[in-house]
Amino acid sequence: MAPSLVDATAGDPPPEIWDDERVFPDPDSFSYDDVEVNFAKALQYVLYFYDAEMCGKDVNPKTGEKLRQLEWRGPCHVEDYAIPLQPVDMEGADAKFGTNLSQEFIDEYRDILDPDGDGTIDCGGGMHDAGDHVKFGLPGTYAASTLGWGYYEFRDSYKDTGNQEHIETILHQFNDFYMKGTYLDEDDKVVVFCYQVGEGNNDHNYWCPPELQDTKMLLNFARPAYFATVDTPASDMCAGAAASLAINYLNFKDTEPEYAEESLKKAIALYDFARETHKEAEDSNEVLSLGYDGGFYTSSYDYDELAWAAVWLNICTGKKEYIDHINSVDTSEVTETGGYKYTGYIKRIMETTGSTWQNIWVHCWDTVWGGVFAKLAPITNNERDWFIFRWNLEFWSGEPHLKCAGLADEIWNMDYQHIKDVDPNDKTYINMSPSKFSVVNEYGSCRYNTAAGLCAAVYRKETAKFDEEYTGFTDWAERQMEYIMGKNPMNRPYIVGYSPTAASHPHHRAAHGSTTFSMDDPIDQAHTLWGALVGGPDSTDWHRDITKDYVYNEVAVDYNAGIVGDLAALYKWYGTEDMKPEENFPPKEPAKTDFWIEGNVVQENVERTQVTVRVHNDTTQPPRYLYT
Repeated sequence: MAPSLVDATAGDPPPEIWDDERVFPDPDSFSYDDVEVNFAKALQYVLYFYDAEMCGKDVNPKTGEKLRQLEWRGPCHVEDYAIPLQPVDMEGADAKFGTNLSQEFIDEYRDILDPDGDGTIDCGGGMHDAGDHVKFGLPGTYAASTLGWGYYEFRDSYKDTGNQEHIETILHQFNDFYMKGTYLDEDDKVVVFCYQVGEGNNDHNYWCPPELQDTKMLLNFARPAYFATVDTPASDMCAGAAASLAINYLNFKDTEPEYAEESLKKAIALYDFARETHKEAEDSNEVLSLGYDGGFYTSSYDYDELAWAAVWLNICTGKKEYIDHINSVDTSEVTETGGYKYTGYIKRIMETTGSTWQNIWVHCWDTVWGGVFAKLAPITNNERDWFIFRWNLEFWSGEPHLKCAGLADEIWNMDYQHIKDVDPNDKTYINMSPSKFSVVNEYGSCRYNTAAGLCAAVYRKETAKFDEEYTGFTDWAERQMEYIMGKNPMNRPYIVGYSPTAASHPHHRAAHGSTTFSMDDPIDQAHTLWGALVGGPDSTDWHRDITKDYVYNEVAVDYNAGIVGDLAALYKWYGTEDMKPEENFPPKEPAKTDFWIEGNVVQENVERTQVTVRVHNDTTQPPRYLYT
C-alpha cells in the first residue's frame, strides 16, 4: 500500500555532552600495533562514499567489473530533471518549486533555457551535499575541484590501486552537472548557471533516505533551483565551478578529448562571467555578488575562488593573463614599504608587494587560498609565494619555520626581515591534541587535517621538481593518517567501515535508513556508509559516535575531498607491496524481506466473514514507494 502524506521534522540539535560521557577506552585493551595501515584499501573506501552521495535517475552508473554498486541507493529527486521554469514566490524554507529567475528573464531567454518548449529546465544529476540532499554550490564545487586536483597530481596511485575508473566516474558525476547547468548564448557567453537545487532549512525537515524524499508524498517539501545571472550573480560559485571544470579538462584531455574541450570551454565562460559579475563595495573589499545558500555555506568573498580558477586556467592554456588577474599591481605609486598596491585578487589578503601573509587556516570549502598558493608558487617561483605555501604547512605540522634572514626577491622589493606584517621570529603553530593530531577547528577536524595533508603532498612533489624535495610535511601527513586509521586513544578509525571499531553512526539520512523520520529509529544504521570520513575528534582526542551529533559525526562531499588525494599521495611515497585494495568490495548486504503481509479475521458469522489484510513495504535495497 502507499504510505500516507507526511509532514515531519528531522529532529533536535546534538544532545548535550555530559562530563561522565567523556571517557576513553582502557589503553591496555588495545594496541596500535594491531591497527591496519593500508593506504590502498583506504583509498578504495573513501571513494565509495561518493557513490552514496549521487543524485538523479542513475545513481549506480554502469561501471566495470571491478566496481560494485551500493544496492541500497536508487533513483531519487527525479523531479530535478524537470523543474518548472517559473519564478518562485519567495526564497528560503517557504519556497516551493521553480527558480529564482524573474518572469521577464525567463521570457527573454526561453529559447536557450527551454528549447523543447515543455516549460521545464533540467537540473538533474550531481551530488547531494552531505547527509542531507541539497545540491549546494560552494562545497560542491570545492569538493569537485579538490578531488580533481588529487587525481591530477597523483594519477598513478589511482591506476596502481585499481581506482582510476571509480574516481573518473565520480568526477563525471560532479562536472557533468556543472556543465549541463551552464547555459551559453551564441557567443559562448554565460546566460545562466545552476549552482543550487533544494533548500537547506526545508530539506532538513525530512530525516529520510533521498529515495523517499518524494514530492508526491511529503507535505510542504520544497526543491527550487537557483541560477546565477547578471541580475542575480553568484561570482563565488561560478568561479568555483570554473576551477573544477578547468581541472576536469586536464584530467580527461588525453582520454576523452571532445568532452575535455567542452569542459574547458565552459570553464573559461564561467570564469569570465564570474569576473564580469563580481561587484565590490565602494569603500571596502566586501563582495556584493555572492550566491544564495540559505545560510548554510555563506561565502566570505570570491577572491579566492577567482584565483583558484585563474591558476588552473593558466595551467590549461599557458596564458599569463590569468596569473596577472591574481597578482596585478598599480605601479603608479610606491607605498611606504617600498612596494606597489595590489589590484589583483590577492589584494584581499595582502595590501602591497611589500606585504606577506601567514595562512593559519587551510584549503577548504570557504577559503581555497591554500590550494591557490600550492599551484601559484611553482608558477611564479618567487620567494614570497613559496614562503606562504610553506609557512602554512609548517603551521600545521610543527616543522621548523623557514629561516627568515636574506629572504628577498623582486616581488617584495625588500628583505623579508624588514616587512612589518610578519614577526621574523614567529613560532606560531597549530593546536595539537595530546596525541599530536593537528586540529584547526573541532567541527570537522578530520576534513581540515587531510586537506592539509594533500597540500603537504603537493609541496613535496613541487619541490622535487626543483631538486629540493622536502619530506618533512608528508612524514607528518603519514602520522596524521595513521591516527585517522585508528592509532588514537579512542581506538577508532574515522573512516566508516575501515575496521570493526570504526565510527559507525554517521549523520547521514540514506545510510541511517529511517522510515519514521526519526534519528532514533533505527538505533543502528541500516547500511554501512563505506569510506565516509566523519567529523573526527576534538582537541582532547575524544569523539562521540552517535547519529544525532553532526559536529563529531557529520559527513559531506567536502569532508572526503582532501583525504582522497592525501591517500593517493601517501600510497605513492609510503605504500608497500602488502597494501592492496579489497576484493569484491563493498560486500553485499544480507537479503531482506521487502514485503510482508499480516491479516486477521475481524468478524465471522453466518452472514459474512470480514478480514483485514495489511501489506507492509519494508524495501531498503533501495527504499521506494509503491503507488496504488
